[in-house]
Amino acid sequence: MPDDIKIIKYFLWDHYFLKYHIKKMTQLPSFSTARQSIEEFLSSQQGLMKQSLSSCTFTIFDLETTGFFPTMGDEIISIGAIKVKDLQIQYNEAFYTIVKPIGRIPKGIQELTGLPEEILNKAEPFPVGLSKFLDFSKGSILVAHPATFDIEFLKSTIKLWSLPHFSVEYLDSHLLANEKFQGMRNYLDELVERLGIPERERHHALNDAIMTAEVFIKLIEKFDPSKMISELQ
Repeated sequence: MPDDIKIIKYFLWDHYFLKYHIKKMTQLPSFSTARQSIEEFLSSQQGLMKQSLSSCTFTIFDLETTGFFPTMGDEIISIGAIKVKDLQIQYNEAFYTIVKPIGRIPKGIQELTGLPEEILNKAEPFPVGLSKFLDFSKGSILVAHPATFDIEFLKSTIKLWSLPHFSVEYLDSHLLANEKFQGMRNYLDELVERLGIPERERHHALNDAIMTAEVFIKLIEKFDPSKMISELQ
């Protein structure tokens, strides 16, 4: 669908459709649980940016979405994450959830992510998936590649659902890569190849989170482990 038609359709129909269904779901217990999860997660982040690189826990995460613009009706359909502790990837501490979208999912997105409509329709709504993700990530710094997409998409979606403001501490591994490999393309695919990281099937949120974690570990090798997290920004 051309962008201009998509914009018109959103403001004439999709916007009201989303708002109507979100309003209905805010009456469910899962909405209150999501609100509490956000508050507890943000509280658990206090002081983390002053910890040393070696002592901090990181949650490296990735979102799969229906598009690039949450303010135009695009939605989160899966979240994958993995922990890094003591500068080591904790492969046994992984998280993955599928999120049921409100709107219809383009066929191309279903094929790209391997999430057909029949699977998405059986998934839990966004407040449930968000709560599980934040409970998993409690007490850690979030890392994404690029965080300018994943964090901002998450914040916009939380705002759309009228949940508490998500003022979160995070690191952007894309910015770290830009510092290390100046003047080069530093998206995930390029870094995986350049750093000799085993490639996993792309556009699966957990696979992408694991590869991002493996990239992240390579990127922070040059830093003094005693360095404060805030100095990496």
